[in-house]
Amino acid sequence: MVELNKPIVESILDENMNLAIILPKAVAKEPVFALYFFRVMRRFPLHRTYDSELEEIPAGQTVDFKIMGETALGEEPDILTVWEERPFRILHFAFGIRPSEIWLYRSIPAGTPQTGWGYKVEPPKVGDKRDYIPGLLSPYENPTVATECVLYQKLSIEIGLKNDAGRPIRPSLRILGAGYDTIQITNKNVIEGMLRQKPPCRFITVGGLRHFTWTVPEEWAAPTEVDKATIERILAGGS
Repeated sequence: MVELNKPIVESILDENMNLAIILPKAVAKEPVFALYFFRVMRRFPLHRTYDSELEEIPAGQTVDFKIMGETALGEEPDILTVWEERPFRILHFAFGIRPSEIWLYRSIPAGTPQTGWGYKVEPPKVGDKRDYIPGLLSPYENPTVATECVLYQKLSIEIGLKNDAGRPIRPSLRILGAGYDTIQITNKNVIEGMLRQKPPCRFITVGGLRHFTWTVPEEWAAPTEVDKATIERILAGGS
């Protein structure tokens, strides 16, 4: 199991490594997941800081979900938009937060706040005491996998903030990770090997555990659908 406080720099992929993006097909009594497999061919660091660009947040107050704008939260253009001309580019990064009293909330896709809770309540709102990451868990100087994200063309993110301190705070954020140019892997035998981790593959969940509607670039080949029977067959050594 990956520790939530593991630095994101230890999870960034090298060239010629494999990545699988996991999306929900059905999440009820008979779960089915759509998996897209890729090989990283080229990569380049992602690094962006927000310091004076962010406005001061009064004590106990919040900033609702907004895009990561060029000059401020909510200001176009969205710096995390993947160009249409790059359908096989994937962004892989985490957020560093300062100071520790700032709470960060993520909405991926935009408009779908992330949650791992299973009870039937409304999606989390900025300020709720659930589904947030405090600065202590993913500090500005060393962002961790607690705030790990992957984005691709047609997938967007918004973030929200809360000041949990008893004083006004001007927060700082750091985006740290890498962009990948990839080739999609579609060979059934290779994919089933990856599901056995032979060859190794990094599997990453997109969004939270609440069901959401998702789209992928038209250029992507159809996903590999994985259900209970698939896993049992592969673990049993079948083909």
